[in-house]
Amino acid sequence: MPDILGEVVRKILLFLCSCGLLLANPLKIAYQDRVIDALFIVANAQNLFENSEVELKRFSSGPATNEALLFGDVSMATMGDTAALIALSKYCPKVKIYSILGGGEARHSIVVRKESDIKTLQDLAGKKIAIKKGTSTHGGFLLKTSQMGVNLNKELMDLSPSLMAQALLSKEVDAIVASEPTPSVIVEKGFAKRLLSLDGVGSNYPLALVIKSESFDASKMSKVLEVLKKAQEFIKTNPQASYEIISKATGLSLGSTKEAMAKHEYKVGFDDVSMKSLQKVANFLFEQKKIKSLPDFEACLIR
Repeated sequence: MPDILGEVVRKILLFLCSCGLLLANPLKIAYQDRVIDALFIVANAQNLFENSEVELKRFSSGPATNEALLFGDVSMATMGDTAALIALSKYCPKVKIYSILGGGEARHSIVVRKESDIKTLQDLAGKKIAIKKGTSTHGGFLLKTSQMGVNLNKELMDLSPSLMAQALLSKEVDAIVASEPTPSVIVEKGFAKRLLSLDGVGSNYPLALVIKSESFDASKMSKVLEVLKKAQEFIKTNPQASYEIISKATGLSLGSTKEAMAKHEYKVGFDDVSMKSLQKVANFLFEQKKIKSLPDFEACLIR
């Protein structure tokens, strides 16, 4: 008697394979719809991850991206330096930094209303300052204020970047501190101006690609970096096309996109500048008691 059930199962499996529906578990990578994540945005738009067993998951906030890695089914995620260092301090060796994807010394800015009489960092004393805490921007702001001998911790209000423009316009806050593209977008609206950038503190605020150690697969990882290097080259050689891709993905105007991207460097891999930046910010966060222990970079970086 023919094995009818077995034959049916065999045909179903063949059908699934022919449709590409029966695949090995894909490597899930989380990134954000923001300018600093341009490498992933461009790679996705150019279909560079096609047939690479990679599934990209795009988020609109840092906390959601971080949670997807630390507590969800995502294997890799992009994180700003402060968030990545906090994660390493708490969870290494379960999570490690696999690569740096660039950064930008001037990618964080303080913005105030055009008519504001705030002209210096010191003028922010006693004012309401919106910032998203636990982010690279937050770490950079603490570093900048410390360097200039100003303590503005009591003035800070934890606020999502998506709400900052309205809060500043309605005078609920006197200043906002955010990473690109938020400053460029708010300034473009015409009611605000940049006070200063958080540069000059010895950090280029690198973007880290963080991985769960249990998900490490040397072959898959090298393919991911190969794709990101292709995206890096595309951005370098096709700037206008890159502006258009990022503008479409983020909803920014071309003007804001161009201005924001100009404040970034897109570069795959560890370099001396990024390593020194991570060390500096880690030491500062430890001194400020934002992390309980310094990450062991020898154990927590995959190089």
